Amino acid sequence: MITDENEFLPEVVYEEIENKDNTESMEIRGDSKCPCCGYLTIPNKGDAIGYICPVCMWEIDLFIENDEEPSDLNHGLSLKEATKNYQKFGAVLQRLKQYCREPKEYE
Repeated sequence: MITDENEFLPEVVYEEIENKDNTESMEIRGDSKCPCCGYLTIPNKGDAIGYICPVCMWEIDLFIENDEEPSDLNHGLSLKEATKNYQKFGAVLQRLKQYCREPKEYE
């Protein structure tokens, strides 16, 4: 009989990593345009399955065949719908705007 339902859950320990050389945090630099927002945020010449654009929150889905097809990786949105939402809200979904960043000058 289990008395504490959390008895078998692992304990998570977070460790803060000190930036000793005061460099910027690691950044993935894109070389291809995001199909949603159009900024150069997608690495690996666009072949970056599962990569999420930090500007609009579109998850790269190499399996959709056209802009009208719903994407399983993007809350069922088509690329056309996501682009329209980005133009309106600044993100593929309004509730994801808080996680987006502004595009950088080189993008």
